[in-house]
Amino acid sequence: MGSDTVPDNHRNKFKVINVDDDGNELGSGIMELTDTELILYTRKRDSVKWHYLCLRRYGYDSNLFSFESGRRCQTGQGIFAFKCARAEELFNMLQEIMQNNSINVVEEPVVERNNHQTELEVPRTPRTP
Repeated sequence: MGSDTVPDNHRNKFKVINVDDDGNELGSGIMELTDTELILYTRKRDSVKWHYLCLRRYGYDSNLFSFESGRRCQTGQGIFAFKCARAEELFNMLQEIMQNNSINVVEEPVVERNNHQTELEVPRTPRTP
């Protein structure tokens, strides 16, 4: 699917650019929000899907939309970031879908050892799906 085929104002499809934590562009594609999952379409490979139930958290900051996926996702656990001119709209739509389907983003418990918290082993840098 070419990114030229999606209008900038499509209701549930967004032009995105996957970026790493330094803002370097890793690849572009189309992010689609369905009733059950986020789907990333790219020219180079098959689509990547993240079921909403596997998302640990998500958010946006100006033109950047990001989320953390759990280990049950197709990609495994990781943090993914995407430049998107409509990042706030994408975030709001995802939040609306989550609320309409009563999906709660549940944080996995943090393991406590010796009175200090140990984070779960999650890569802290965004990855290429």
